[in-house]
Amino acid sequence: MWKDVITLTDDKTRVVAKLTDEQFVKKEFTNDSLVNALQHLGASKFFLMEDAVTRFINCASERKGEAYEGIVVAEIRNANVEVILSENDMIASMVVTGAYGGRGLQSGEIIQSLADANVIKGINKAALKKVFVISNRLAGGEIFTQPVAQGKEAINGKDAKFLPLVEDINKRILAPQSAKGQDKIDMRDLGETITVSENDPLMRRQPATKGEPGFTVQGKIILPKPGVDVALVAGKGTRISPTNPNLLLASINGMPVFRNKTIDVENAICLNNVSVATGHVKFKGNVVITGDVEPGMIVRATGSVTVGGFIESADVQAQGNIEVGKGIIGHTATEGEEKSCTVKSGSTIKANYAQYAELQAGEDIYLTVHSMGNVIRCGKDLTVLDDQQKQGTLSGGTAKVGGKVVCLNLGVEGDTITLVEAFASFGRYKERIANHRDQYKQAQEGTMDAIRKELEFKKRPKAERSAEEELEINDRKEKANERLEKVKSSLDLLNEEFELALAANTVEAKNKVFTHVTVQFSDEKVVTKRVRGPSVFAFNQYEIQVSSKLEDEDVGV
Repeated sequence: MWKDVITLTDDKTRVVAKLTDEQFVKKEFTNDSLVNALQHLGASKFFLMEDAVTRFINCASERKGEAYEGIVVAEIRNANVEVILSENDMIASMVVTGAYGGRGLQSGEIIQSLADANVIKGINKAALKKVFVISNRLAGGEIFTQPVAQGKEAINGKDAKFLPLVEDINKRILAPQSAKGQDKIDMRDLGETITVSENDPLMRRQPATKGEPGFTVQGKIILPKPGVDVALVAGKGTRISPTNPNLLLASINGMPVFRNKTIDVENAICLNNVSVATGHVKFKGNVVITGDVEPGMIVRATGSVTVGGFIESADVQAQGNIEVGKGIIGHTATEGEEKSCTVKSGSTIKANYAQYAELQAGEDIYLTVHSMGNVIRCGKDLTVLDDQQKQGTLSGGTAKVGGKVVCLNLGVEGDTITLVEAFASFGRYKERIANHRDQYKQAQEGTMDAIRKELEFKKRPKAERSAEEELEINDRKEKANERLEKVKSSLDLLNEEFELALAANTVEAKNKVFTHVTVQFSDEKVVTKRVRGPSVFAFNQYEIQVSSKLEDEDVGV
């Protein structure tokens, strides 16, 4: 039995198993009897060395000398600690194992464990104290983990900011002002006209910051990503302050017009309304109308046009943007008859809605509520959708769009005929690609011609060849190869651009597509014959493909 073979060492820290009687057999050494024997010795909390126990049993059964010499099978062990690094050395944790009959951790051992793991930064003294206290309470072999140090992430720098020092006239006109000290908004109060004088401050640049470096728990420095710095650039009618490179000043009197990261000061005319009382407006600059453009009136501007109210059965054209606070309204007309309302922009058109009007934009058209019965042409994208994607119906009329079309509902109940042509620039792309291929073919012919001349030259006897002729042939061949590479690179880039445009320029309805909607790409058309859920119409150069955003939706048109 175990109690007859195990004894404590003189220092009371270890238990030794030693065979003294040759009559012991292997089956007498059971686990239960070992536990009882350790309790009898007062060593029940000692760490039991199972490998040593097995070795003793085997040696005893085989009557080996080691069993008679004695084998340590249990011992007192103090609590121990190991430092583990995680999250790219940003966190150091102490893993404490409870003592077996021994003591808890000492402060020196805790400090040494940090030193051994090279943890020198972000150390939490309160966490170390907790480790010290808990280590004295753990049962033998019980594990306790405590984060004790944390690194600091680098704080990336901030990009340069451009802070306007004057109000944006467009935002003022398109958003009615609230009276001071009152909660109500007067829809007729659109604020005073915003003008600036020479040397007035317009914009302040806040330079980019470098950021703050961080560190790991081992003290390794983590460099921050500096912010993107952009210089302040003077716009039309403005200049950089001679005493402060981060301050933009007006150089003339006029109206501030916000551009990308700068401000222009331009000539502008501000009117309450355009009506028979004011007459037609033709102005070299920006036109700001706080109210409406009434029926029959004409507005022309070389800059932008901002209308706070409606454009109704009028003709408004601008080289810049046209923004309308409310809507663009025309009247129903018979087929073939011109629309009573025309709005044309060299850039973008924005309005809440448009109906029975002709809209033309060099770039994008944005409508938030609906487009009804309009004739639309735009060089880039047509969007009929609000920011919350709760409104936006494109129905009736025609839309020829250079890019993509996005709306909430396409068509409307009642079988209103709607025609939408997306990626209208498809034909121009194909023409450009064909032209580039012709140029590539010509470049190939030029290269082959240069090679033929080189071969003919080399067939001639050396006596009939001149160094000048050889240089000329080599120069011609080199130039032909350069042109071939240049044309090929240009063709490859154009093909890549075309493929990307083909994938991006789709017709998307985020809610429903109704019947009698014709979707066209190039010469290909599909006409919807039933109501569909959320759908995307795409073109692969050969056919129009319709995909549904609902997994169980039938993709048939």
